[in-house]
Amino acid sequence: MIRVLLVISSAVALSGVARAQTPQPRRLVDQLRVPVRYATVFGQRLAYYEAGPPRAPTLVLIPSLGWDAHAWAQNLPALTGKYHVIALDPLGLGRSDKPLIDYKMDTWTDGFAELMRLKAIDRAVFVGAVMGGALAVQMALDHPKRVAAIVVAASNSGPGPHEGGIRNPSGYAPSLAATRASLLDAFFDSTLVTDSVVRARLVSRLAAGDGYTIQRHLADHRVPYAPAELARITVPALIVWCREDRITPLSWGQDFANALPQGRLAVLERCGHYPNIEQPEQFNRIVTAFLDSAYAAGTLKPHVPE
Repeated sequence: MIRVLLVISSAVALSGVARAQTPQPRRLVDQLRVPVRYATVFGQRLAYYEAGPPRAPTLVLIPSLGWDAHAWAQNLPALTGKYHVIALDPLGLGRSDKPLIDYKMDTWTDGFAELMRLKAIDRAVFVGAVMGGALAVQMALDHPKRVAAIVVAASNSGPGPHEGGIRNPSGYAPSLAATRASLLDAFFDSTLVTDSVVRARLVSRLAAGDGYTIQRHLADHRVPYAPAELARITVPALIVWCREDRITPLSWGQDFANALPQGRLAVLERCGHYPNIEQPEQFNRIVTAFLDSAYAAGTLKPHVPE
C-alpha cells in the first residue's frame, strides 16, 4: 500500500485541480448562510445545516468540542457544488439539545447513525476537525456500514508518543485575555486574531451553553486509538494537518495516517490547529480532490432517496 504525502502551499495546487482565483479573506469567526434544521434523534433535537444536490454522495461535517457547525462556514459552499452536505451540531453542542448526561463517543456516533436512518442516507463521508476528527474515526468503528470514507483534521486521538503540543487547549477561561491566548495558540497567523475576532469568539463561547458537555466528555476522555483499532478501518482516509500546528504537532498526523490501511496525509502550509478555518481554500481543494478520487473509484455512490 502506497501512502501519498500531499503538500499544499499558497502557490501550488494539486495536480489536476484548477488554481484558485484571488484568495478570499479568512475569517476565524463566521456563520453558515443556510437555515438551521432539526431532527428528533432519540427524543432530542439535533440541529443540522443542509445544502447541495440531494442525490449526490453525502458528506457529514463534524465540528470540534467548543465549536459548532458554523466552523464549516468557509467550507460548505465549496463542497456543495458536487456533494450533498450536512453540517452537524452534535448533541450537547451548538443549537442541539443538551441533556445532562455523560457524553461518550458512541453517544454521538449513535446519534449520527440515527439521523442517517431518519433521512434514508445509506452511507456518508464523515469529515471532522479535532474532536470531530476523532468522531469520524469512531463512526467508522461503531457503524462501518454507514461510512464510505473519512477525513480527519488535527485530531489528538491517533497513535504514537504524542510528544510536544499544548495540553488542554479547551480549558481556557471565558475571558477576553484567555480567549485571545486560545486563538493565538490555535492559529498560525496572529494578525487574524484581532480585537473584534476575540470579542466575537468570547460572545460565542458565553452563549454556547456547552460547558457541561465539555466537562463531562473530558472527564472520561477515551485513550488514543491503538494501531490495531485503526487497522479495522479499511475505507479511504484523508488525514489533514498543518505544518505549524502547535497543539497537535505534525508528527501526530504522520502516525495517524500510517496506522490506517488507506491513510493519506495532506500537509497544509501556514496554518495552525484548524486547517478548515485558517486555510479554507487549501482545505477545500485537498478534500474535494480526495472526494473526487473516491467517487471516480466507485467508493462514493449517489444518494437515491427511498
